[in-house]
Amino acid sequence: MFKKIKLPAILFLLLLSPFVRAQNLAISGTVKSSSGETLPGVSIFVKGTKQAVTSNGTGNFSITVAGKSTLVFSYIGFATKEVEVSENNKVLDVVLNEGDNALDEVVVTALGISRQKKSLGYAVQELKGESLTEARESNLVNALAGKVAGVRVTNSQGDMGSSRVVIRGETSISGNNQPLFVVDGIPVDNSQLNSAGARDYANTISDINPNDIESISVLKGPNAAALYGSRAAAGVIIIKTKSGKSKKGLGVTFNSNGVIESLLTLPKYQDVFGQGSEGKFSYVDGKGAGTNDGVDESWGPRMDGRLIPQFFSKGVAVPFVANPDNVRDFFETGYSLSNGIAVEDAGEKFDYRLSYNNLKQVGVVPNSGQDKNSFALNTTLRITPKLTLTANANYSKLGSDNLPGTGGSRSTSTMLQFTWFGRQVDINQLKNYLDENGNTFNWNNSYYSNPYWVAYENTVSQNRNRIIGNIGLNYKITDGLNFNFRSGTDYYNDRRKIRIAYGTNGTPFGSYSESAFTVNENNTDATLNYTKQLNDDFSLEALLGTNIRSRYIEQNDQSAPRLAVAGLYTLSNSRDPLTSSNNYSKLKSYSGYASAQIGFRNYLFANITARNDWSSTLPAQNRSYFYPSFNGSLVLTEAFDIKSDVLDYAKIRGGWSKVGKDADPYRLINTFSFSAPFGSNPQLTASTTDLNPDLKPETTTSSELGAEAVLFKKRLRFDVSLYNTNSYDQILSVDVSQSTGFRSKLLNAGKINNKGIEVQLGVTPVKKQLTWDIDVNYAANRSKVIELDKAGLLQNYVVATNSAQVIAAVGQPYGTLFGNAFLRDGNGNIVVNATGAPQTDPTKRVLGKYTPDWIGGISNTFTYKGVSLGVLIDASFGGSIYNGTYATGTYTGVLASTLPGRAAEFGGISYYYPGNVKANGTVRLADGAAAPAGVTVYDDGIIFDGVTTDGKRNEKILPAQTYYKSFRTIDEANIFDASYVKLREIKLSYNLPAKWVRPLSLQGVSVSLVGRNLAILHRNVADIDPEVAFNTGNGQGLESLSNPTTRTYGINLNIRF
Repeated sequence: MFKKIKLPAILFLLLLSPFVRAQNLAISGTVKSSSGETLPGVSIFVKGTKQAVTSNGTGNFSITVAGKSTLVFSYIGFATKEVEVSENNKVLDVVLNEGDNALDEVVVTALGISRQKKSLGYAVQELKGESLTEARESNLVNALAGKVAGVRVTNSQGDMGSSRVVIRGETSISGNNQPLFVVDGIPVDNSQLNSAGARDYANTISDINPNDIESISVLKGPNAAALYGSRAAAGVIIIKTKSGKSKKGLGVTFNSNGVIESLLTLPKYQDVFGQGSEGKFSYVDGKGAGTNDGVDESWGPRMDGRLIPQFFSKGVAVPFVANPDNVRDFFETGYSLSNGIAVEDAGEKFDYRLSYNNLKQVGVVPNSGQDKNSFALNTTLRITPKLTLTANANYSKLGSDNLPGTGGSRSTSTMLQFTWFGRQVDINQLKNYLDENGNTFNWNNSYYSNPYWVAYENTVSQNRNRIIGNIGLNYKITDGLNFNFRSGTDYYNDRRKIRIAYGTNGTPFGSYSESAFTVNENNTDATLNYTKQLNDDFSLEALLGTNIRSRYIEQNDQSAPRLAVAGLYTLSNSRDPLTSSNNYSKLKSYSGYASAQIGFRNYLFANITARNDWSSTLPAQNRSYFYPSFNGSLVLTEAFDIKSDVLDYAKIRGGWSKVGKDADPYRLINTFSFSAPFGSNPQLTASTTDLNPDLKPETTTSSELGAEAVLFKKRLRFDVSLYNTNSYDQILSVDVSQSTGFRSKLLNAGKINNKGIEVQLGVTPVKKQLTWDIDVNYAANRSKVIELDKAGLLQNYVVATNSAQVIAAVGQPYGTLFGNAFLRDGNGNIVVNATGAPQTDPTKRVLGKYTPDWIGGISNTFTYKGVSLGVLIDASFGGSIYNGTYATGTYTGVLASTLPGRAAEFGGISYYYPGNVKANGTVRLADGAAAPAGVTVYDDGIIFDGVTTDGKRNEKILPAQTYYKSFRTIDEANIFDASYVKLREIKLSYNLPAKWVRPLSLQGVSVSLVGRNLAILHRNVADIDPEVAFNTGNGQGLESLSNPTTRTYGINLNIRF
């Protein structure tokens, strides 16, 4: 019997032994400053081991040690302290004195290198992951808005959409202006790919789970990002994910987040006049059989209860009344639920963190939503004292049965129909979109399908599987000399299915399309790192490395243009030949890089970097490019011993860099594309763009100066940066005469300049038990297109087109809005034609720019014991936006802005047509005067404020309907100031006291209440959120029937075991 139990007993003792050892001494206590303020986030570790914890929100901590040990307490801004613990000293009250180790703050820089912040010759700003988890956004890019100086985030329209981030202005006229994203040292993709099916697909960095993020470092511009060479021109955002705790014993963290979403913006509609034209309407079939019932505008009768047959009344005259909330009632209350768990552990030889998160999101547009599942594993294995292996993997799966429709496609768009919607329509009567005979049922049948039919039948699904991972090796060759090897991949496939139902208005046979994208990038780096304190004065940090990069993108599209059988969505169900396309793009590059930093007495630092890239996208003679940089910093307070009771810390910094932007693949040699065969013969079509066999990459040079100061015992903190950036050899596809056989030619031409200032200011007015922190950031960027070609022949380059255009124009800021303007005389008066309507200038004009004059944010944080209240307001001033919603809604008469002049009570002028013949023109009826017998008198007259061609003041009366339609195509009338001030975030957090959670065997519990995008405090544009965009490209500033933006209210619960 003894033999039977011997082996299980031994195994039991082996499993039990680490728990027995771990129960030796339980140490607990509180950490405070010399002023008595409790200190959260203090790092506490057992000297000589990797075992560590941090103090909670009330300064409390607990840690288990193996017998008599020494605890080391360290905290930014305070002197490090060591405390011996034993059986007789298990409850501690630790007081930390303010010290100078704020100067030793470490931040993550290019290639994941950690450096002392005081040694940097450029600007870097870091955000902690906790703020992303508590104030959760479905697209983590949005969390940067208003928090980082010089970073401009353009939010998507509505929920579940894309976001665009630009750092220090656009450096490329036609290329990608978003920064490179790097996760755990591996560059990752942030594409949107396209917007097929009128959907705003989220850019792919939104796949990253905020719960897994430890920190985000923003490398602002080329100087900070120079080691990335040809990928550094737009800056870099480095995401560091959480790793295993450096403590023995198992740790479990549970995080749950719930968010409710409602509309923030909607156009302001008028509720006086209903569907129809010239004041008349009567419904028969919605296709024109009745009186203006095929018209989808709201220039009809007053909605005063008069009896009129309508779409639901089956020919019976019923009261014609307004439904003021008919658009708002279409939208629903959205919500998202996110639940995640993380398990982490560490020992002398290992540490790991394993996490899972599920996000379920339901949108405000009916039948829209998505689900995300994320798995992450970070692990470290210390094989020997010299050899360490690391492995990180992040898998995410995105699934959506239907994304919200956007833009101006009538078969899939949400807001297009509502910008023409009859103001008398009761949306609730449309929810059943089929009548008793199974036919589609709508308020208008000449152009639109029922909005619920569009939402439930015309769907676009998306499924994406993604893996980001890397393995690494670190070998300590000698003291100070390390060899590092890392190889990583970012791979995903994205499948989209676009269904247009049989019977959709405008697409009577429906259609079905499938799109498949595959994206993969691999990066392998090998580096030697050397760190040496050369003598008492000098220190050296050096890096030598290589990189091999490969990337490919494949896109396959197939479409059944017309379905053969209703309701069957397969490519084989097509009554026409399938249309298909395939695109494959691949590149490879090799790089060598090096950096060296010399420090003198820990206050003077000089840093140089160099990188050479060889790219497969460039011709052999232009394949190699060298990108150098140098920067330095001087800590004035240490160099000149000028630290005082007023001045705690002062530093100046500066640098210069040269970086690039690689060309896209296959831009060198003209090729032919295949199309459907003609009989048995293949059809080949030549490219419309004449490619360039001598292509060079875009090049950017940048200089930067900065200063930092801390004053009044760290109550005042100041950081300012000045930069000047020039980007030249721009890769442009310029128009050429079609007599050349091409429509455009690819050139290296053009130069753009950006210069600006960034300011960060921190103030702590109150620093007692109650702490009040104010953080302000401000950034102003001025861009200018210097040239578009060396010869000066090209003056404009079209970036994007809607009605107005976004162009790059010589001598103008990048992102100039260009389009039709009012014709004006020499005094600036608008010139009208013979009917009194405004004339269009035959020459298109510059009408503004989409880039703001300045952006900024101000946050106030109040902390008292375990309670924290934060309020963030951000602003953007200057810049313009083309308001497509206003242009259309003014034409259709649905907007409240069309009420002035539409009747006498709205300031309308009385007039008549002689003989009731409209061709005779309008005649004003003087106040109190009688009209000629038999003529109809109207009271909706408006005189356009302008002059006639001979300079006389215009006196011609236009009917309101004609007046408001007269300037739809004059872009100047539809361009507005894009300035705004937003209440971006309010966050209330509470860390439960340790005495409450310890009896429950918990390490910590925190609860947060968060509101995001709560209000637009100021804006100069009507009917839309001036922050909206439809894509992540350069065609910004052109709003086109965008979905409403939303506000969110959420609660976050975090429990640590």
